Amino acid sequence: MTPRPRVLVLGGSLADPSHTAALMRALERALAVGGAATCRWDIAQRPLPPLRPGVEADPVDPARRALLAAADAADALVIVTPLYHASFSGDVKQALDHLSPRQLAGKPVALASNSGGASGAQAVDHLRAVVRALHAVAIPQQVVTVDAHYVLVGDQYRLADSDALARVRALGEHLLWFAGRLHRDAAAAETQAQPTAVAAK
Repeated sequence: MTPRPRVLVLGGSLADPSHTAALMRALERALAVGGAATCRWDIAQRPLPPLRPGVEADPVDPARRALLAAADAADALVIVTPLYHASFSGDVKQALDHLSPRQLAGKPVALASNSGGASGAQAVDHLRAVVRALHAVAIPQQVVTVDAHYVLVGDQYRLADSDALARVRALGEHLLWFAGRLHRDAAAAETQAQPTAVAAK
């Protein structure tokens, strides 16, 4: 039996309620429907310690250790950010600064963002450079939403626009396809690298 792919959904916003958090939940549901096991790391609910230049991060900080463990275990990631000043947020960048190629190298990453007004892809465009620096693989598909795509249900936003929901489902499907393909390619490469047994004479 093929194991369920594990996907870390990382990002969010400190706004309350948050459209970006609603986008994360929608992506998590789409991935679960596609057969993935998900871990959602919402930076508003699971804050991380700040990193100081020239000072090594605390190796025993429980939040940092938990994030590294989640990233290590993940077969793929989704990074979700609000659009701030034509780019991704500083809070999302700080979360990513805790990670390294040790956790992300070779893994597929899907990117998504939300903006308040007109749709803009600057945040996900800029995140592609960060993903590349972490030696991960940003997949071509992405999702960008705007506040008008959401409705307030109780004290939380919910993604309600049918076209946006379709894009979210498609993004989940593409990410899982990439994760499966990269896993198969890595397994095949490992098999080819194993020495061939020589029959004893």
